[in-house]
Amino acid sequence: MPIPLLPIGPIAVPAMTRPAMTTSAMTTPAPSRRGRSLAVTLGSGLTIALLGLATALPGLAQDSAPQRLTPEQQQRIFPERRAQLLRHHKERIQTLQTSERCISAARDTSALNSCLQQERRENQEQRQKHREAMRAIYERNGIQVPVGGPGGRGSGAGGGGGKGRRAL
Repeated sequence: MPIPLLPIGPIAVPAMTRPAMTTSAMTTPAPSRRGRSLAVTLGSGLTIALLGLATALPGLAQDSAPQRLTPEQQQRIFPERRAQLLRHHKERIQTLQTSERCISAARDTSALNSCLQQERRENQEQRQKHREAMRAIYERNGIQVPVGGPGGRGSGAGGGGGKGRRAL
């Protein structure tokens, strides 16, 4: 039987994790600092929500973690990976050089912004192309492709959650 969910703010948590209200909690006056009481309330609600998620979805964290390559797998894909990385770096250098020429030629803010938007678009296209090429390398070599969404570290669609390297 599924555990019933109770809404707490924007997040629903399993009913068994919701704290019971006591009569002393209902009659105790609020602290004099409203901001502090709000922070405590939000903090405890967040803790409850996270505990609820942890108990409701125990296998989620293990399933989404990127798999490490074995030394044998790393050695097997090394030549293709190196060649792909060199191509990717050359494309990035070319994009930077093109962007530098565009920025140098810009005569106003609008032109400068146009240069930056074009550079961003090219960088996004290159990253997608690189991810697809790495995915193909993994698949050709019979290696499970590491799982990861846009932004890499689960920070949401396209979010810049981390500055580290991606799984691919």
